[in-house]
Amino acid sequence: MLFLKRLLPLSVLALSYSWTQLLLAATLPQDEVDVLNQIAQTMGARNWTFNADVCEGSFDVNQVLLTDPLRNITCDCQFVNSTCHIVSIQFMRYSLPGTLPPQLVQLPYLQEIDFAYNYLNGTIPQEWATMQLKYISIFGNRLSGNIPDQLGNITSLTYLDLEANQFSGEVPAVLGKLVNLETLRLSSNRLSGNLPMELAELKNLTDFRISDNNFNGSIPEFIQNWKQLQRLEIQGSGLEGPIPPSISVLEKLNHLRISDIKSTNQTFPELRNMTSFGRIILRNCSISGEIPEYIWGMNLLRIFFLTGNFLSGNIPESILRKGTNVDLSYNNFTQLSPGQPACQDRRDLSLNLFRSSSMKSNLSEVQPCRNDFKCDRYWHSFHVNCGGNDVKVNGTTFEGDAAVAGGVATYYFNENSNWGFSSTGDFTDDDDEQNTYYIENSNSSQISALYSDARKSPLSLTYFGYCLANGNYDVILHFAEVKFTKDNTYSSLGRRIFDIYVQDKLVKKDFNIAAEASGVLIPVTVPDNATVTNNILEIRFNWAGRGTTAIPVGGVYGPLVSAISVVDPSEYFLLALTIIIIDSISCFSNANGSALVKLQTQKEGYCTDCCWCCSWIMSHNLGFGHLMLEILFQNQEKQGRRPFIYNKGGKLMELVDQKLGSEFNEVEAERMIRVALICTNASPSLRPIMSEVVSMLEGTSTIPDAVPLSGRNNEDLRFKTLRDHHKQVNQDLARSQAHYPTSNSSFFGSSSADDVCEINEESYLRFKAIRDSHIQTSSSKSVQDMRTV
Repeated sequence: MLFLKRLLPLSVLALSYSWTQLLLAATLPQDEVDVLNQIAQTMGARNWTFNADVCEGSFDVNQVLLTDPLRNITCDCQFVNSTCHIVSIQFMRYSLPGTLPPQLVQLPYLQEIDFAYNYLNGTIPQEWATMQLKYISIFGNRLSGNIPDQLGNITSLTYLDLEANQFSGEVPAVLGKLVNLETLRLSSNRLSGNLPMELAELKNLTDFRISDNNFNGSIPEFIQNWKQLQRLEIQGSGLEGPIPPSISVLEKLNHLRISDIKSTNQTFPELRNMTSFGRIILRNCSISGEIPEYIWGMNLLRIFFLTGNFLSGNIPESILRKGTNVDLSYNNFTQLSPGQPACQDRRDLSLNLFRSSSMKSNLSEVQPCRNDFKCDRYWHSFHVNCGGNDVKVNGTTFEGDAAVAGGVATYYFNENSNWGFSSTGDFTDDDDEQNTYYIENSNSSQISALYSDARKSPLSLTYFGYCLANGNYDVILHFAEVKFTKDNTYSSLGRRIFDIYVQDKLVKKDFNIAAEASGVLIPVTVPDNATVTNNILEIRFNWAGRGTTAIPVGGVYGPLVSAISVVDPSEYFLLALTIIIIDSISCFSNANGSALVKLQTQKEGYCTDCCWCCSWIMSHNLGFGHLMLEILFQNQEKQGRRPFIYNKGGKLMELVDQKLGSEFNEVEAERMIRVALICTNASPSLRPIMSEVVSMLEGTSTIPDAVPLSGRNNEDLRFKTLRDHHKQVNQDLARSQAHYPTSNSSFFGSSSADDVCEINEESYLRFKAIRDSHIQTSSSKSVQDMRTV
């Protein structure tokens, strides 16, 4: 709050009736009225016309909500002859599009200006150098160029806020002359170079922030001179470590944020003398060793985030203090066991231990307090609608996590599915220490339900899939910026920047949703490929201190994720297979031998030359089962005649062609065989409907045991039915070929007592070419659909 703003309005409220009457009689000199109108015009204000009554508050606009505009002109009317003079001007949140007014110099008594949250461009007028200002805030504008040296002449300054603009170049050494300065905010600009040594003279500093810049060099030792310092923020600044040992003399520090500094390993900084600490955030600082025991004796400590370091040792019981929010994720602590205090469920404590241990074996990463967790099954996909409810897109259900509450250190493990997430952080300056606002919403009709809600996180948000089958996966990450605007207002000046990791691989550095999508409320996807080797897939969104943090209001920054799709590429084959089956059935609406031959000569669609494939489909579920069995072998590249499947006494793996050796997944093969056997039951009433087939193949429903239908010589009648069916097809085809000669005399080979069916080499190769083409097309289309929903 402005210094004089506190003084004058409150004193006005306390005036007696007589003094109030005197104030109302006071007037503002016409020259100051004229200057005030010139200032409004220079800043781009429209239809603002001030007069001599301005000191009475008749032109003031007060805020109801934080985002409301604020216009306030404060006068000092304690001059002779009842004359008033302007001492403070606040024009905030008007998105004024002009420039900073040099005319301020014509207001000789002016001490404070606050032009935050506008749309001003240009730079700081040199004329201001002759003024005796105490307070300057031009936060959240489009101001650019170098910070003028002339600012160093305003030695009366106690508050200087240049944050969230586009200033570039080095910090002027002459700022070291501002010996009365208490607050210096330079974050979210484009500043570079080393911090000048002259800043060591700012011995009255209480608040120093330089995050989100491009500085060089190390964190300077001279910060030890700022013994009045209470708040220090150096996040994503470009500065390197280590944290200087001299920080230990800053005994009045209560708010420390240092993150993402390049450094060799360093021990935990000496902070034992700072007894008033409320927040300690030291993320990605290459800190190793153990946490000092004295930390847990800091009674006022509420936020303690150490994610992304190399800390080791045991997690002490003393950490479990009511009201403390602790994040120890991504460290090297000793692996926890279920009986340890840190693993107990404490509703009065926010503690994040995700990947806090150096032991990374299977599920211990995502379930640090369980050493007995086992997978009942292995999945091939997961889809999450982050921040929203369940929503179906192109036949795929994205499971919502809107019901999962937020928090400073949140961990969620979905035991009914195969995914979860870890979220950490407290949004700075949003008056919400518990991070209860964890979802961003948009009511815009421009975007679909998948993008209208998104989960956000102040620091780190990691989604993970567990109990996944090992192998390769297609990852599609969905984003849409729903908080900023694309117009000529200050709300368009926000920059949300974060990093994206998939399986610890950096996929996107300094990812900006709006820039990537070329606008706001526009969906954009980031595709990637990942390999799972321990049944876990991790997708991490990490805020590395870059971007603005308070546009349009405080606490708007960090990862924002709309949806996640992770799919085993082989799932696309099942999709392609379903399409082939459905379309093939429609190709056989007449279902006779003549139609089979005609299909050979058609030149449209993929039914061309695939009669034997379509003939299987004529039996619907029966044909589906038969085709599923064939897939088991068509995934292998082989030549010559291919034995389809053998019936040898009930052991499912014995049904697999021995030529395949060990080059297949037994769990998947067994699932496919069992579904196929049920689908090929000779009794149609005992075959599952297609929706049940899909659920069984996905592993989301139980597969009942197949009951053999014994015939002569203990042969399962379902195989006899299939064999007889194809024998009849071949006979019909042979008769048709007498009328429609082709170069292919047969699609199917002969059947024996052991073989269900043998596939003619030439027809198989034709089918294989068609199949491969459609798998590729279906896979590409599926990925494209997911990207554009």
